[in-house]
Parts: sequence; C-alpha cells; structure tokens
Amino acid sequence: MRSFLQISALASLLTLLMAGSALALDLGGHDRDGVVVGFNIGAGWNWMSGSIPDDEGNILSGETDTEVDLTGGLTLGWARNDNLVFSIGVHGWKARYYYFGNTYSVSTTQFQADVSWFPRGEGFWLRGGIGPGNISFSANVPAINVTFQEWGWNLLGGAGYEFRVSDTAAIGFAYEYRHLGVGAFQDLDDTKISSHNALLSFRWYME
Repeated sequence: MRSFLQISALASLLTLLMAGSALALDLGGHDRDGVVVGFNIGAGWNWMSGSIPDDEGNILSGETDTEVDLTGGLTLGWARNDNLVFSIGVHGWKARYYYFGNTYSVSTTQFQADVSWFPRGEGFWLRGGIGPGNISFSANVPAINVTFQEWGWNLLGGAGYEFRVSDTAAIGFAYEYRHLGVGAFQDLDDTKISSHNALLSFRWYME
C-alpha cells in the first residue's frame, strides 16, 4: 500500500508539471526529421503466471497477485517523417511476489525495436514493438536463497498523446501493454510476465 501511494503521488506531481508546461504549448507544426530521444516514467500493474507439477505429476497453474510498481524506460530513434518514428529502447521494473506460499523478488529488463505511428502527423500515436527480455528471479524460502534469470521474447503495444512544447520537445501521456514469456524457468513451466503501464512520456526531436 505504501509503495502504491508513493507511486500515485509521484504520478500526480508529474501530471501537474506536465499540465503546467502545456499552458505554454507551441501549437505550430510537428515537424519530425532526424534523431528522436524518448524517456517515460510511471506506474506498472505487473503479474506473473506459470505452472508446476505436484508430487503426483499433475500440472498446477498459478498466477500471482497484481503488483503496482515504478516503471520506465529510454528510447533512441529516428523520425522518417511526421507520421513514423522508428526506435530501439529499454524498459524495466522490479517487484516482490508471493507465489505458491513463498516470497520472490522479480525484475525484468526488456529491450525492443518499435515503431510509433502518428495517423494525423501530430498528437495521437500508436506504438508496437518486439525484442528480447529477461526475468531476474530471487527466491527466499526456508533454508534456501537462490537467484537466477532467463531470457525470452518481449511484445508491446500501446497508444498515447503528446503535446509539442517547443520546436524540439514534446510531453504527453501513454498506455503500454507488455508481455514477456520465457518458457521453462527453473521448476516453473510456461512462465510469463504481463503488465499494464500508465506513463508520462517525454520526447526530444533533434532536428
């Protein structure tokens, strides 16, 4: 609960700052041509699912409770024109889970190549991407403390809206859904981590 309140307070503060900056919007053209640097930060609603055999060989499937954690990432891209921005980036978060009666610390690092499409050339955009990602897993169970990680594929889809605040800078808000599957993960099978992310986004268009 405390972490949720801290994240909510941070998101509210950043929203107020964004709203204040929006009062000075440069409502001119959204020219895009060249290098684009992006940064986003916000809250992620994350959960993990997997399966494990019991003592009789039956497969037990389980899913963790949803955890709310601070999340964010960086992108570096190139604007093909006012409608398309191609990027590479990294995104990550860390959470604590209670799964099959034990406590685990889970973090992910997700890389992606993605494209943002601005249907009208400004404001609203859609985004999709794919790339490698890993789950880093720490288990603290009776008499055992282990850490391991596994790699898999990260898929993302999202949408957002940005406000141009100068000739080169834009701020906005975004939603992203991310799905990272790594298959077999130690004693777990079909392991996946999914997340809904509410983000504040910042872009710099290096003309």
